[in-house]
Amino acid sequence: MEGGIFLTTKDVMILLGCEHYNTANRLRLSIKDAIGKKSKYITIMEYCKYEELDFDYVWQVLRDKK
Repeated sequence: MEGGIFLTTKDVMILLGCEHYNTANRLRLSIKDAIGKKSKYITIMEYCKYEELDFDYVWQVLRDKK
């Protein structure tokens, strides 16, 4: 398996098609807060559940863009 299980700010930038690091980071942090995560990391699966997205599709998009 390529890549990690944690969603990075750069991953959010890829998924949103966003060029601004700070915008993507704010979104990632707001999702982390919304799901009540104490750790500084959120997983790709947690992101998919929050945004109601198909994990396999998101995983493929992230792996194709790296």
